[in-house]
Amino acid sequence: MMASIRPVLQSTGALRLSFALFLACVLAFLAPAGAHAQAASPDEGERRLLTPADYGKFESLGQTMVSPDGHRIAVTVSRFDEDGEVRFLSRDGSEVRVVENGTAPAFAAESGWIGVRVNPDGDTRDALREKGEPVRSDLLLFHPDSDREVEVETVQGFDFSPDGTQVLVLRHPRSGNDHSGRDVLVRDLETGVETNFGNVSEASWAREGATLVMIVDAEAKAGNAIRVLDAHAGTLRTLHQEPVRYQTLTWRDDSDDLAVFRWAPDEERGDTTYSVLAWRDALSGDSEPYLLEAELDRTSLTGPVRPGEEPTLRVVPNRSISWSEDGDRIRVGLRPRPADPEAEGEEGEEDADADDDQASDDEDPPGVEIWHAADVDPVPQQRIRANMERNRSLLASWELGGGVVALGGDDPEVGVRLEAGDRWAILTDQAPWARERMFGPVFQDIHVLDVHTGEVEPALERIEFFQGMSPDGRYLLWFNDEHYHALDRDTGEELNLTAGLPTNFANEQVDVVVPQQPPHGTTGWSDDGRWVFVHDRWDLWRIALDGSGGERLTRGAEDQVRHRMVRFDWSEPTVPAEGPHVVSLYGQWTKESGYARVEAPGEVEVLVWEDRSVGRLSRADDEETFTFVRQRHHEPPALYVTDESFGAATRVTSVNPFVEEYHWSRGELVDFTNQWGVELQAALYYPADYDPDKTYPMVVYHYERVSQGLHNWTNPSDRNAYNTTAFTQAGYFVLQPDIVYRPRDPGRSAMAAILPAVDAALEVAPVDPEAIGIMGHSWGGYQTTFAVTQTDRFAAAVAGAPLTNLMSMYLSFYWNTGSTDARIFEISQGRMEVPWWEDYEAYRANSPVHHIENMNTPLLMAFGTEDGAVEFNQGVEFYNAARRADRDFVLLVYEGENHSLARRPNQLDYHRRTLEWFDHYLKGEPAPVWITEGVPFLEQQEKLEKGPAAGRRR
Repeated sequence: MMASIRPVLQSTGALRLSFALFLACVLAFLAPAGAHAQAASPDEGERRLLTPADYGKFESLGQTMVSPDGHRIAVTVSRFDEDGEVRFLSRDGSEVRVVENGTAPAFAAESGWIGVRVNPDGDTRDALREKGEPVRSDLLLFHPDSDREVEVETVQGFDFSPDGTQVLVLRHPRSGNDHSGRDVLVRDLETGVETNFGNVSEASWAREGATLVMIVDAEAKAGNAIRVLDAHAGTLRTLHQEPVRYQTLTWRDDSDDLAVFRWAPDEERGDTTYSVLAWRDALSGDSEPYLLEAELDRTSLTGPVRPGEEPTLRVVPNRSISWSEDGDRIRVGLRPRPADPEAEGEEGEEDADADDDQASDDEDPPGVEIWHAADVDPVPQQRIRANMERNRSLLASWELGGGVVALGGDDPEVGVRLEAGDRWAILTDQAPWARERMFGPVFQDIHVLDVHTGEVEPALERIEFFQGMSPDGRYLLWFNDEHYHALDRDTGEELNLTAGLPTNFANEQVDVVVPQQPPHGTTGWSDDGRWVFVHDRWDLWRIALDGSGGERLTRGAEDQVRHRMVRFDWSEPTVPAEGPHVVSLYGQWTKESGYARVEAPGEVEVLVWEDRSVGRLSRADDEETFTFVRQRHHEPPALYVTDESFGAATRVTSVNPFVEEYHWSRGELVDFTNQWGVELQAALYYPADYDPDKTYPMVVYHYERVSQGLHNWTNPSDRNAYNTTAFTQAGYFVLQPDIVYRPRDPGRSAMAAILPAVDAALEVAPVDPEAIGIMGHSWGGYQTTFAVTQTDRFAAAVAGAPLTNLMSMYLSFYWNTGSTDARIFEISQGRMEVPWWEDYEAYRANSPVHHIENMNTPLLMAFGTEDGAVEFNQGVEFYNAARRADRDFVLLVYEGENHSLARRPNQLDYHRRTLEWFDHYLKGEPAPVWITEGVPFLEQQEKLEKGPAAGRRR
C-alpha cells in the first residue's frame, strides 16, 4: 500500500528523494480502470497526422460532480465542433450511462436518482435558430440501480429536494404574458405522482426535507401569493397574499428564515416601489412577517449617509437581499427616488439662463462631451461605467423590527465589504489618494463601521494591499514594505508580524515597476484566532497575529518546490490551526506537480508527485471522496478518484482515447541563460511525426513566463492562429521561452531571453537554423514586431494586435475599460516607469516603428478594427511605415473584431493565413498571391458574401 511507504519531508532535498522512495507504487496508484481507459497503442507506422477535419471530435474535460454519498461521479465532456455528453460513472470507474448532448447533471440525495438536461443535437439546434425558434432542452431522470427512467419535455430547469425524494421541474414562461408566472411540476420520485402548479414565477426548496416555497404571479395579480407546499403531506398553505408582486426568494443559510421583495406600481409617480418582507422560521406555521417600508426618511438612518436633495431613500431591487449570519439583520439597497420629470424640466429652464453650456428647450442638444485634464477617471472610463453608476445604491442593514444603518456603497470612491460574521463593515476610501491613482498604485484609507450602531472609526491610512479583518474582528491585516502588518483594535497597537522571519513575502516574480510588489497572498485565518496563513515564494507559513513570530510549515525553498494551501470550502471563514492541511506542489525547474499533506511544521506527507500536471483537486460533500486530474502534453486529461488517504487512485474516465491513432508531439524543458545572466527555461515541443534523422523548421511563441505550461494538454484548433498542436502536427518545433524584464526596457528584455533560448534549442534539437519563425499576440505581438526590427535571426514573423509605437500608444486608451494606457505603461505590463517625455530615448529604443529601417524579416500582422486593448492605429502606423521603408509586410484587417477574433470565419481565416505564411517562408512552399502581391480592394470585396469594407472604428 502506498500509505505504508509514503515519505515524510523533513530536510533539504527531501522532496526529490521522496519521489524515488515511492516510485515503486506509482503504477498501482495510477492504474487505469473502467470506461474510457486508453486502448492499446497502435504501432508507430500505423499512426497518422491530424487534419483539420479531425479537430471536431476532440474532447475537453469539463465539470465534475460527485454524488452526496461519494459512490457516483458525473463528468461533463465537451467537443470542439460537435455535441458534448455527460458521463455517469461508478467510483470504481465502471460506466453507468453516457447521455449525449447532456448538461447540468445533478444527484438526488439518498434516493440515488440522477437528473440531466438534454439539449437538441447540433443539426436540430441549427434548424431551430434558422427558423427563429427557441432552442429548449428536455429533462432525463433515471435511477442507475434499476430500469426506472422518466423524460420530461421542454424544461427550463430542475432541482431535487434536499431529501432526494422529489424533483421540481420549471417550465418556460408563455410568450406574451404580462406576468412572469409559468407552470411547474413537482414529481415524487418513488411513486411517480406528479403535481402541477400554474403561474409560478419562482420556487425554492427549504433547507431540509421536501418543503417548497413558491411565488404565484398571475395575470392582473389575481391570486398573487407566496405559497408553501409540503410535498410529503400533499398540503399547500399561504404564507403571504396581497394584490402585489413578489420576487427574489432569499433563504438564510442553514435556516428557515426567508426574505422577499414585494413590489407594486406607483400610479401617482409612474414607477415601481419595492418593500421587503422577512420571516424568522418561515415554515413554523405561525411566523409573522417583518416589513421594511418602500421609502425611508434619509434622517432616520444612522451611519454614513451622504447628503442629498431628496429627503427620502427607497428600496431598490438591483442590489440583492442578503441575511446577516445571525439572522437579526437583512441587507438591502437604497437609492434616492428620481425627481419628477416635470420638475426636472422646470429646473432645466431656470438653469439654461444661468449656464451657457445648456441648450434652450427648442434646440437640439449639442453632441459634445467635455473631457478635462483634471478628470481623475477619464470620460471614456466614466462612459463605460455609466450604467453601473446610475444603478449604484446605498448598502443598508435593516434590523428586523428595528432601525436601518447605512453601510456605504453609494459613493464610487468608497467601497464596502462585510467582515467578521457581518459584525463589522470595512470602508475603503480612495478619495484622499485619487490623484495618485490616475497614474500610480491605488491607495485607500480604511475605516471600520459598527453594523449595529453605524459608528465609524478611522483605522488605517494610505494602504495599497489590505488583506482583511480577522474573523473575531480584532485585527486588521495589510501588506507593506515587504512585510505583513496588523492593527490590534483592542489595544490600538500596530504590529509588524513578519519582521523577524527569514524570507521575503513580496512576489518578486511580478517584475513590474512599482514601489511595492504584491504579496504572494494570504490563504486563511486559523480557527483559534491566533494565526493567519500566508505564502512566500515556496512555502506555507502561519503568522502569529500578536506579533510573536511565525512558523514555516512546509520545506519547499530547499528544493524550489512551490507549496500552496488547498481550501476545499471557501464558505468556511477559518481553517484549522493545527492541520492537517492539504497543499499543492509545483517544481519550479522540473515542472513536476502533485499534492501533499502537512501534519505538523516541517512534516510534509507526499500524496502524489509526478512528472505531469496534476491539478483540479476537489473534495466531495461526503468529505471522504477526492477527485483530481492528471495530464501531459501528449497524454489527454484523465479524472481520478481516491479517498482521503490517497492510498490508491482509480482512473474513472479520460478524454480523447483515439489520440493513440495519431502521431503526437512530446514536450521537454530547455534550460538557458539570458544575456544578463539570469537562468531561465523554455518549453520545446517536437513535431508530431518527429524523425531524429531529419531537420525541421521551428516557430517561437512567447509572452512572458510560459514554460509552466509544459505538461498542459492542448486540443488542436483551427480557430486559434497560434495553436501549438496545429503547428506540431504541421511539422514544426514550437519553442516557448520565459522572459524576465528590466525597467524601461521591455523590448530589449525580450530579445535578451528569446535569442539565447533559440540558441539552446538548436543545441538539443535538429532545428534548421535558417527556418526559424517567431509569433505572438498582444504583448507577444509587440515583442515579435520588436524582434524583427532588431535581428535577422528569424525567417518570418506573425504578430497579432501588437503595440508598435510606445509613444503614441502611451497616449491612447484601453478602450475595453476606458482606462488610460499611461497607467499600463508606467506601473504595469509596459514597465516604462515614467512618461515618454521624461525618458524619450527608452521609449524610442523599445518602439518597433522607430527601427523599421532595420526590418528584413517578412512580417504578417493582424488587427481588428474594434480592438479595445491595443489601438487599431498601431497597426496603421506600422503599415504606413513599412510601405514608406519598402519592407516585406502584410496587414490583415478584420472589420468589427476586438482584441481577439470572435467570428468563426475570421478565426479560420487568420489560422490558415498564419500557416501559409510560415509554410512559405520556413518550408519553401509556394506562396499565395496575397503574400507576394496583395489583393486589390474590389477583388477582395467580390469574394465577400456580405459585410462592409474594413474601416476605422473611430
